[in-house]
Amino acid sequence: MTEYTITKSRFGLYTSIKADGTRMVTGETEDGVRWVTDNIHLPVEQGTYDGWTSVARTSVVSGKL
Repeated sequence: MTEYTITKSRFGLYTSIKADGTRMVTGETEDGVRWVTDNIHLPVEQGTYDGWTSVARTSVVSGKL
């Protein structure tokens, strides 16, 4: 597993950063950034992710805007 840290910016956002300084995921909560980094970003980089990151052939944005 790739080692990384999560830092908080002066604007209150959290970013996961690899040991070599590469920034990966930025989000509103530390837990959210950790979850996406561990379960989506790193597996995609390593070629082991077998899920979907988007819905094919749709232009509908789900959730509340």
